[in-house]
Amino acid sequence: MKRIFLGILVLLALASVGTVLSLPEARSPVPILYWVTDPNPARLEQIRLFHQWLIRNGHTQEVVLQTQEDVEAFRARPWPEALVQALEDTQPEAAQLLKGQAASLPMTVQLPVCLLRLDTANRDVSKQIIQGVSGVAGDIMDITWGAGMQQFHAIGLLRDVTEPAKQLGFDPSKTYPAIEPEITLDGRQYMFPCNVTAPQYWVNVEVFERFSQPLPPKRWTFDEFEQRGRAFVEAANQGLSHQQHFFAASVDRRVMHRSLVLDVFNETLTRCTLDDPRYAEVLERIYRWTYEDHLLPSAAELASFATEAGYGGASAQLFASGHVAMMISGRYMLIQFREFSRLRIEQGQPPLKLTVVELPHGGFPNGVIGTRAAAVYAGSRHPELAQLFLAYLASEPYNMQIVHDADALPPNPIYTTHEDFVRPPQWPNEWGSHEPFAEAAQTIAIASSNSPFVLSATVTRIDQEEYDAFMNNIKSASAAGRDAAARINAEIQRTLKEDPSLQQRYEEALALQERIDAYRQAGRPIPLDWIQNPFHRRYYQAMGWVEQPAGGE
Repeated sequence: MKRIFLGILVLLALASVGTVLSLPEARSPVPILYWVTDPNPARLEQIRLFHQWLIRNGHTQEVVLQTQEDVEAFRARPWPEALVQALEDTQPEAAQLLKGQAASLPMTVQLPVCLLRLDTANRDVSKQIIQGVSGVAGDIMDITWGAGMQQFHAIGLLRDVTEPAKQLGFDPSKTYPAIEPEITLDGRQYMFPCNVTAPQYWVNVEVFERFSQPLPPKRWTFDEFEQRGRAFVEAANQGLSHQQHFFAASVDRRVMHRSLVLDVFNETLTRCTLDDPRYAEVLERIYRWTYEDHLLPSAAELASFATEAGYGGASAQLFASGHVAMMISGRYMLIQFREFSRLRIEQGQPPLKLTVVELPHGGFPNGVIGTRAAAVYAGSRHPELAQLFLAYLASEPYNMQIVHDADALPPNPIYTTHEDFVRPPQWPNEWGSHEPFAEAAQTIAIASSNSPFVLSATVTRIDQEEYDAFMNNIKSASAAGRDAAARINAEIQRTLKEDPSLQQRYEEALALQERIDAYRQAGRPIPLDWIQNPFHRRYYQAMGWVEQPAGGE
């Protein structure tokens, strides 16, 4: 029996060795990093550019080939196509050698210090968390919006990159000021944007022209939106047996209640403030626009489009077909719009005619800003190399790839002034529609308010549930707001109970909130660093309610 178990042990050991030797890392002369991201075709080009960027910036490992045996061993490595392409751009002779051509020896090849591979199978947040706490997550992880960073940081999955960011040139000064709350926590940096989005209304100009309606202005109020929307739906649906055309696919209630100077949280992020008449006012207005004025399609009407027209209920499809005249999205929607335009051109039609306007406001124009950002896994075996990838995200090659691909805004705003961004040569129908996104990101866009005392995913879920209850006539608008605030505030208390380490911070924030309230009542200016909520920071600055720094700047 002992011999049987010993034999099994030997077989298992040999199998383990074989498995390890078959892994790409075992055969690669340089470390391999894994990038957990989505399966976007553009990722392959971005990897090629990363390898190229490493070589051109001196992040290399030298390989000297002196004999034909060296050449054969070099060729036998499992080189990815993205590396071969990068060598073609930087060391053509080495690339030709990999393709089987002869080369003069000795030859020195400058390889990038690491190779980057995609991991698109583990993009799901739950998978990332499970793998992260198990110590086997990818070296670089894409995280969408700051709420994801908050969750990943809370369980210790993110590496602090504050100091490397300053040294390598990917600190917050290299991106949009408004995005800083999305990539930092408590003054420490954990991510850098892969791209940035500041959603606006895309406008299908052709639809407005078809029904002889004026284009919406760049900036407009709730009342203007309502007035123009009523005129549009009346003209567009005249003579039809049932409504087929809507003014807009949706509205953003967060932008709406922020424009009434009401955010989800107070200044110190210690209390949800949706139990406010202004929130009820926004809900009631959305209900009226949906079920009375029919400016927006209801859920049932969207479902009927999917049944009757086969559009799948997708806003982009309804927008392109003219069933909705406007839709909220970022610049990244051009990836889909360009496909629509290519199809139209093939059919002998002109491409989509587009423009962009802000979302309507109730007094304080604003917008949201978010990011798909890259973070370094705290358990990475090669954290210094992974940090180079974040530096690459701030570089010209990567940013110009985002410019050309139209995948939202480039992470570094200086590239939004490039002629290829403003006037893409192949798409003159888009001219004039790129700048509004960059302008919004640098003027009116404000990051989400994520409280450290409650998970943002929980806040979003509760807010949506109460909104749905109102829209389905289960609750009144005031009850929905009251219940949303009560539930979120209860979650804050539950978090404090489950994590006592937050209690002191919470009590200090409560005391600070009392001081802010007292200062406001007395009409005194408030130190900006007292205010933790990104929305209130921006609003207080706009109103001149904060202390001016030395020198009066």
